[in-house]
Amino acid sequence: MTGEQKEKVKQMRQQGIGYKQIANEIGLSRDSVRGYCRRHGLDGFGEELAMKRKMLLQEEFLYVLCLQCGKEIKQNATGRKRKYCCMECKRIWDKTHHKSYNLKCSYCGKEFKSLGIKHLKYCCRDCYIKDRFWRKEDAKEIADKILEFKKVNKLPKWLKELLVGDEEV
Repeated sequence: MTGEQKEKVKQMRQQGIGYKQIANEIGLSRDSVRGYCRRHGLDGFGEELAMKRKMLLQEEFLYVLCLQCGKEIKQNATGRKRKYCCMECKRIWDKTHHKSYNLKCSYCGKEFKSLGIKHLKYCCRDCYIKDRFWRKEDAKEIADKILEFKKVNKLPKWLKELLVGDEEV
């Protein structure tokens, strides 16, 4: 195998092309291509190899330029790699790039959106206070409505679980 063929095999393998297709294009046997790839750490599924290479390149590029301003970052010899050139750029980036989560309120069951916090239980402070301190009053109000044959608009989650339960009959 010539040096040119070796380079071509390496390039094609990093693109995710299979042994048989490489062998057909270069004019070698599939086994010789596969043997070369095994000896040089290019074996395995072509798609996985291409994905690993892509991720590696993205990771290397991520730590070259500041995510906020685009300035070149000087990396330290040891420790975690930096993504920002200074703390000010990090603060600006964090303020402008919140991840949003779609959550469901534990009290009223209404869906709400949370920016940056994925463990919120309540959609608002009123739901928190009612769930925490007004359980007896809620239960009494709902029981009165049921006895008067009126529609119950909101049934708290804790009351639903109490009435329905987890057991199946």
